Amino acid sequence: MACILKRKSVIAVSSVAAFLFVIIFRLTNEVNFPLILNCFGQTDVKWMPFSDKQKRPLRTHYGYINIKTQEPLQLDCDVCAIVSNSGQMAGQKVGIEIDQSSCIWRMNNAPTKGYEEDVGKKTTIRVVSHTSVPLLLKNPEYFFKEANSTVYVIWGPFRNMRKDGNGIVYNMLKKAVDSYPNAKIYVTTEKRMSYCDGVFKEETGKDRCMCFNDHRIFSFPEASED
Repeated sequence: MACILKRKSVIAVSSVAAFLFVIIFRLTNEVNFPLILNCFGQTDVKWMPFSDKQKRPLRTHYGYINIKTQEPLQLDCDVCAIVSNSGQMAGQKVGIEIDQSSCIWRMNNAPTKGYEEDVGKKTTIRVVSHTSVPLLLKNPEYFFKEANSTVYVIWGPFRNMRKDGNGIVYNMLKKAVDSYPNAKIYVTTEKRMSYCDGVFKEETGKDRCMCFNDHRIFSFPEASED
């Protein structure tokens, strides 16, 4: 009987020790799950298992390409706040609520400095029309250095975004990246831009290029492959 109890005690202690080892290992090491992550189209994503901010792998969005690395955008948002450029935001005092979102989207060069109480101070993604790029370049120290944690997604027609040296806006962005190598600037691919134009036309019945002469931004709906 004593032998059985002793064996049970050894098993119990061993189980507790093994459990504690697993906990310590998972808390102090990054873990790879290549087979699972392959399902998301990624093979080299890591996260700390018990980290709230990194427990989910980033999604790869192939329709948006980094100017410097030519790699697709990797991003995963849970709760998003899309902040309008409208003057109606003034006096709303929702800045704290906006900053609690996991992803905060802003448009073009909409300011935050001096308006933090109403619009918040954090910016995860700034979606910028090709016609508004010069406005960013008027204050590059802020947009591409001081706020270098922000991801910039630039959209525009192929003629301005082409990479063969003839894309006016693309060339401007390349110079910005050369001056601010840590800036996270992405451009839409021609395929993605065509997709978004199609969505706009389907929803409004109007051709975006003809109706707005490429001067107005529109939403970028998610797509599983792009």
